[in-house]
Amino acid sequence: MKRKLFFALDVIAMALLLGSTTLAAPAPKTFPQAVQANAHAAIKTTFNINVVFVGYDTDDVDISRFEAELPTTYNPQVIAPLYYGIEFPVGIEGDYAFNYTFAPTSFADTLFEHLASIGTKDSLTNFQKDYNNQVNKSLTITGKVLYIDAPSTEKWLMTHARRDLGIDVSTYTIFFINWHGRSDFQFHVYTKTDSPDPDTGYNFGIERASRKMIAWGGSHGRTWFYDLSAGPEFWSDNWNVDDADLNSDGITDYRMPPVWEYGNVSGYRPFDDLSGDLGKIARWVAIDLLFTTSPFYDPLASAPHSGRGKRIFINMLEDAAKSSHGSTWIDKAYILKTMQQFQPYYKWSVTLKERRIGKAKQPFRIWVGLVSMSDCWDVYEDILAELFCFFDNNRDDYLPITQKDYIGGVFAFNTTDKNLNDMGWLWFADDNWLDGTPSYVFTFSTPQFRDLGYGFSTTTTSAFGLHIGGSFSTSGYDSDTKTDFGPDGDLYFVWSGDESHTVMSGIKLSNDFGRFDHDNMERFLAARALSRASEIAAQVRQINNGRETRELLEDADTELNRARESFRAMEYEHAAQQALAGLERVRNAAQLANLNVPIVEPLSRGGPRKGPKYVNPIRFPKN
Repeated sequence: MKRKLFFALDVIAMALLLGSTTLAAPAPKTFPQAVQANAHAAIKTTFNINVVFVGYDTDDVDISRFEAELPTTYNPQVIAPLYYGIEFPVGIEGDYAFNYTFAPTSFADTLFEHLASIGTKDSLTNFQKDYNNQVNKSLTITGKVLYIDAPSTEKWLMTHARRDLGIDVSTYTIFFINWHGRSDFQFHVYTKTDSPDPDTGYNFGIERASRKMIAWGGSHGRTWFYDLSAGPEFWSDNWNVDDADLNSDGITDYRMPPVWEYGNVSGYRPFDDLSGDLGKIARWVAIDLLFTTSPFYDPLASAPHSGRGKRIFINMLEDAAKSSHGSTWIDKAYILKTMQQFQPYYKWSVTLKERRIGKAKQPFRIWVGLVSMSDCWDVYEDILAELFCFFDNNRDDYLPITQKDYIGGVFAFNTTDKNLNDMGWLWFADDNWLDGTPSYVFTFSTPQFRDLGYGFSTTTTSAFGLHIGGSFSTSGYDSDTKTDFGPDGDLYFVWSGDESHTVMSGIKLSNDFGRFDHDNMERFLAARALSRASEIAAQVRQINNGRETRELLEDADTELNRARESFRAMEYEHAAQQALAGLERVRNAAQLANLNVPIVEPLSRGGPRKGPKYVNPIRFPKN
């Protein structure tokens, strides 16, 4: 049976109460050459990336070993079609230029004095205690540790790198930090505590030891820091220096131990490997997942018609006791504000319709595995297609019929723990089961999920962010190797991508989209609009070269050239707006030429899926 694996963001189930578990994901997959959906390169550019070492000296980091791990090209792909054998380039051909700085001792002195001053002393985290119980540890963490605000640290680094080191932090910048080995060293972790869940009020940053971190970025700018002298922590499992295989799948889970474990007596990792490990973090986490990632779905697939907007239409399906109402656990104003901030160049609206589960009850029972029977899923040979095919077949009963706005259908199940049948998913953003085009969003809430701090609002926002072309902070695409990947095996350490400002993260510390989300989405939209405008303009010129048509195309060229200039200047919001305006003018020219062209050309069918769809491993942190 073909399997279709869905994405679940920071999913919590009963196992949370029993311990800490990770469900294994498929190994990184390199996709075969197949149908090519869009071969036009809309723009070529170079991404300049600063790499700043603070607390490391030139003897600690071998730049040649570090550079050997770095990527050379950036050619993002729309990921979902890859699972159907369809290559779908976004339209960006990029490369990278790296600038290295070893911060002087005076800079490190000032930073660590600042961290000591803003940190709050508290008890060891549970995972620091777990580290102390490891057989092969090289030291024991004692006393109080500093809890340091991560966004404040990011802001300090940006300000002082610009002022004291002359670094242009308007471009992407990675700070590798090492406090250990100094006389003023203090054990420490980083925190973010300012984003409680908008529905439940639960503050993961305060309540969960699993949310004490070693990295952060994207709150204030295009910077991300990574501190191996912090922690050890849960999120990357670098507290565990005894066990090679963490999820019992027979594969070593590669992770970066605390900096003091490099070259220790027990030999967890040779000191010479530190340089390459930092290079791996730069490539697979900072660059591939945060700075320059790939969209899961085509961002133009959800673009509205000219002058129209995007409407999130939420069907709240009540499948619980009459005393429980899903509308209690969803905040339309929050969803609207967050999406407006993310894509301000579109008009947004949010509609919520509450109804009993009704005729959707049986498909839902089939999907969760409580009822075993044939239904529309048979066509796809997988019961996980059941929700998609039921709502697609009955779309007019649930979603408005309109040619005005883009309608994003969300089906929210307010159900019970029993009725969800331990599926353990908060949400997934499904495709059309044909070619990787986005279809509908499904979200779930139960009393247990709410007790653990989760409402509908952030799950809806996260899922819809993926639906419109966003990406996760722990799964992406590497252009050099043509590999779709996530945190498992040799790349287990990419869990660190979650330690950044984004609602598209399983760590649940941010309720909105951060700087990296905005940059990537705006780049995707700009490149796709530029590419699609070129394709349509070529068709128009073949059949109509009249004066009015030429003038529209000339106006479009002006906007599109402005978009390219803005893109290269890293003014990505302007680039997206200008490219979309240029695309609109090209489409107007097509209409004048009586050429009916869709905003997105239907994908060429690539045949059956070419392998399992990657799914984020489901994590059950015990606190």
